[in-house]
Amino acid sequence: MALKKKLFPRKAKEKDELIIKAKAHIRKIALANKSFNKRAEIARKNAKIAIKRGERTRAKNYLIQHKQYQLKVDRANNIRAKIERSLEAVEEGQMISMTGDLMGGIRDELKVVATKASPVRIAEIAEDSELYVSEIEESAEILAGDPEIDLAIDVTDELDQLETEMLLEQGGQMPEVPADDLQYLSEFDEMEEETEIKTKAKLEDEIDKLRKELET
Repeated sequence: MALKKKLFPRKAKEKDELIIKAKAHIRKIALANKSFNKRAEIARKNAKIAIKRGERTRAKNYLIQHKQYQLKVDRANNIRAKIERSLEAVEEGQMISMTGDLMGGIRDELKVVATKASPVRIAEIAEDSELYVSEIEESAEILAGDPEIDLAIDVTDELDQLETEMLLEQGGQMPEVPADDLQYLSEFDEMEEETEIKTKAKLEDEIDKLRKELET
């Protein structure tokens, strides 16, 4: 509706002015009818007075006036009814037009949404997603493959020789290694890890202090 007002501002303004004029005219008719009814009532009362005074001709003229005012009231009421009926039709038409514009907008939006959320499109997205996931998993498997195969290095003989040497050293039995020695050696400096952890903790403390200062 706002778009229509931008495109046709003059027509919208003229339509509003027409409705205002119509309502003002209805009010004018209502005021005129009030005056006609009052005059008709006065004419009838004067007719009664004339009859009491024995002035039949004057009484007759007052009754004619009474009748004329009643006719004016009836005509004005008919005109008012036609204007009100037309005005109601205009207002109802505006409401229907606005409803049509609204429903049209909703329809267009539904069309866009339905296109984006169509079963075919969703199925294609799901299928593509599964394909991409499979490709990523396949890539991960390639990256994390068996180094002996990927590098074409066979260490079977070296492993057998190492086990044989250990058996000979222990008189034919595999050595018993203490539980502590079962832990693999770290390739990284533990001191560096501890320093990094302490640095992060210190940074978090500084952030907390700044946050508290801002809150106070």
